[in-house]
Amino acid sequence: MVGVVAYCRLSHQVQKALDTGSKQVTALQFAALAMPPIPFERWGGGDVEAAVATSSSLITAGGFGVADETGDLSAGLPSIKVTALTLWRGRPVAGLAAGGWFLRRDGHWEEARTGFGALHVRALREGPGGELLIGAREGLFRAAWGASVIERLDPAPVRSIALGESGLLLAGGEEGLRQIEGLRSTLLPTPDPWVDWVGLQGKDVVVLTPAGLARGPLGSPLIPLLEGREARSGAQREDQIYAVAGERLLRFDPSGTTSEERLPVPPLRIFSSAGLLFADTRNGLYRKTPNGWQWARRRAASLPPGPSHVNALATFQGRVAVGLFDGGLVLGESRGPDLIWQSVPGAAAWGVNALLPAGGVLYIASLRGAARFDGRRIAPIEAGGSGSAHSLALTRDGVAIGYGQGVLLPDARFLSAFHGLPGNQALALASGDHLFVGTPSGLGAISGSRVAWRTTAGDGKLPHPWITTLALFKDSLYVGTYGGGVTRRPKPEGKDESVGAFDAFLETQGLKVNQGCLVEAAGRLFLGTDGAGLHRLNAEGNRFVPVKVSLPSLRVTALLQDGDWLYVGTDEGLTRLPLSMLREGN
Repeated sequence: MVGVVAYCRLSHQVQKALDTGSKQVTALQFAALAMPPIPFERWGGGDVEAAVATSSSLITAGGFGVADETGDLSAGLPSIKVTALTLWRGRPVAGLAAGGWFLRRDGHWEEARTGFGALHVRALREGPGGELLIGAREGLFRAAWGASVIERLDPAPVRSIALGESGLLLAGGEEGLRQIEGLRSTLLPTPDPWVDWVGLQGKDVVVLTPAGLARGPLGSPLIPLLEGREARSGAQREDQIYAVAGERLLRFDPSGTTSEERLPVPPLRIFSSAGLLFADTRNGLYRKTPNGWQWARRRAASLPPGPSHVNALATFQGRVAVGLFDGGLVLGESRGPDLIWQSVPGAAAWGVNALLPAGGVLYIASLRGAARFDGRRIAPIEAGGSGSAHSLALTRDGVAIGYGQGVLLPDARFLSAFHGLPGNQALALASGDHLFVGTPSGLGAISGSRVAWRTTAGDGKLPHPWITTLALFKDSLYVGTYGGGVTRRPKPEGKDESVGAFDAFLETQGLKVNQGCLVEAAGRLFLGTDGAGLHRLNAEGNRFVPVKVSLPSLRVTALLQDGDWLYVGTDEGLTRLPLSMLREGN
């Protein structure tokens, strides 16, 4: 009995100590990640987010992963987009946009696993005592080298970290700027509560917010800097503050004088690391030296500058066409073993949902409506103000277009929920004996110019009513849903005018399937999921099995077969996989 009381008292004391102030402690361990047997080509964003220099190499990180002079170092990481990079006791540490942070040791990546879950890291700094400071969406953390625990210093989200004399620690993020002293966190005044970057210039604090740069003594109101109103990126080297404003790189010295730095090309981003200053540009990375700005690294093979969230794929005129979730149309042309990417100008298509080559043109469904691309320009399809377009299908009579308000048939008739469809928003189309229509409310079938049948959530046939993708494969209709996995509708015997029966794939239960992520390739049906990677229907046709390949991200957003390749689009970029490697047993 005495032992039980002592144990309970000790547990209470430990918990009380951990709950004091905002500090929390949990276990930390590192688990080695397996290297993929074969590295595949991956195209993400080319922008550099961070760089560090060792005695023998320059390591860069960004939308393309992690790289040095020898090439890509990202193999083994679960996703490609890196948001933060630093050296910890001389070893690279990287934070991923999709979550998690990783230590590179002996040529391999090790995943940091903690009781806080996968941290979404945006800032990494090595402290004066060799500890690692981690700024994440989930707060500010600290880990000592070789320790088995990690502590949370503050729960407020962090985007930037600044270190000053006498242990001064500042952390800025979406909820303001904080000064961390032991277990105490003090909110400091800023012109805007959203702090993108923070630095220390002498006794002054400098912050970058949506209102621009501001400076002032620690704890006092900060005064906006006139020349820094358009600043969108900040960095510090010694006692100088640098900022990218428009297409200029500005330097602010402690006396308040502002001057412009000259670069060969306009800067995209400025950042510093261990006393080194870097500027990212569309021509690659530049580094400031005593002799001026010098070119340090060419731009990584990547999609054009801008977002790299792939939302639709097609082939057109011998090129790979990519529709971007928060962008327009991009074309990739083969030059040797690589693809060279080029953006297609034009405002008629933005937020691309589907692509379909037909009749010598490329049809585009986007949030700005439907459009055609003839190889030279994108022209909108006038459809009576039907609004955003979400899906496309080639029928015997022409191209059908799924809009937010219904389906436009090739004969110009428009069908919606008023005519019997399960909903107006046509997210998915598939053409066979009928034109099948998937909506957030269920599944319908159009015969001729009428709705033949429909099934909705109340019928109990679908695992989930939110239909996102449809595919016809071996006389069956495969239905992908957002949250209910995949179900199959075998073709009914006789006249196909009834709803028929549905067989759910139980192993996919709960999976989220994005638009365009059920595709036949090399006699197999491939499934892309939102968060669980790529799957394939087995030879018996009774189960979807995971395909263990290295993807830019586990959030698959588009699939395409092109010859011997399977292109896989994700929210962080694109890869292509040889279909010969995706067969059973390989």
